[in-house]
Amino acid sequence: MKDIAGATKEVRNLVQENIKSAVAEKRYNDDVQPVDWENMQKVTPDFVFLTKNPIKILGGFLARGLAMFVSPILCKVGIGTAKVHGRENLKGLKGAVITCNHVHIFDNLFVRWGTRGHKLYITVAEFNNMKGPLGALLRGAGCLPFSDCFTAMKNMSKAIDKLIQKGRFVLYYPEKAMWPRYEKPRPYINGAFHACVNNNVPVVPTFIAFKPKAGKGNEGKTAGEYYIMKPIFPKPELSKKANVEYLKNAAFESVCQCYKEVFGEDPYNETPVSVNL
Repeated sequence: MKDIAGATKEVRNLVQENIKSAVAEKRYNDDVQPVDWENMQKVTPDFVFLTKNPIKILGGFLARGLAMFVSPILCKVGIGTAKVHGRENLKGLKGAVITCNHVHIFDNLFVRWGTRGHKLYITVAEFNNMKGPLGALLRGAGCLPFSDCFTAMKNMSKAIDKLIQKGRFVLYYPEKAMWPRYEKPRPYINGAFHACVNNNVPVVPTFIAFKPKAGKGNEGKTAGEYYIMKPIFPKPELSKKANVEYLKNAAFESVCQCYKEVFGEDPYNETPVSVNL
C-alpha cells in the first residue's frame, strides 16, 4: 500500500503492516490506525445530535458552506481527483442511506461533493468526536458520532430516523474502520441497513476506486474516483431481519461489480467472510 495521505512514514508503515495482518486473518473491519483518545470528546447520554440552538444552527450553516467549498479542493489534493460518476442515480431521491468504502480522511468530502444538492449527515466513530474548534466544525457540518452508551445510541437512532424522514441523506461506512487507500471492497456490518429498513428508504452504494496515476513521476501512486450506484430498495415481502441481510448483501455485490467494471477483475477469488454486527 503506497501514498497514504496525511501520515508520517512511521505511522504509514505501521498501518501497512496492520492491514496486511488483518487481511491475512480476514479481520476486514478492524481498526488499523493509532487513535488519539486524549482528543476525543465522550458522547454522553445528554449529547445533542440535532441542535435547536439558533447560534449553533447558524454555525452549522456556515460549516456546511465551508465544507462544500473546500470539498473538491481537498479531494484533488488528498485523493488525487474530485471526479464523480453516477450522479444521475440520485435523481428524485428524498431520504436515503449512502454507503461508502472508508479509505481516506477526506472520503466524506468526496461523498459530500458527489451528493451535492442533498443535505448530508455523516456517522462517525466516537473518537472522531473531537474536542475544540475542529470538533465543533465537524459536528456543525453534520457529523453524528457513535457511542458505547446505550442512551446516546438510542438518541442517535431517533435523530437519524428524523433526518431520513425529512428527506436527508445519511452516510454510513459499513466497512467500519478506515483503511487508508485500500483498493478493494471489504465486508459490511449491519448498522446502515437497519436505518434503511426502519425508515423504508433505499441504500445508495458508492465506492471510491483508486486508479494508478498516469504521467512521469507518478509510479506507484493512485488517484481516487467516486462512483455512485443505483439505489437498492427494501423488499416489502421480506421481514426486517431478512431485509437487512438482503440490502447488505446487495450493496456489497454492487460495489464489487463496480470494482470489476473499473479494474476488469473480481476483487476476491472467493467472497470474504460476512460480518453480522
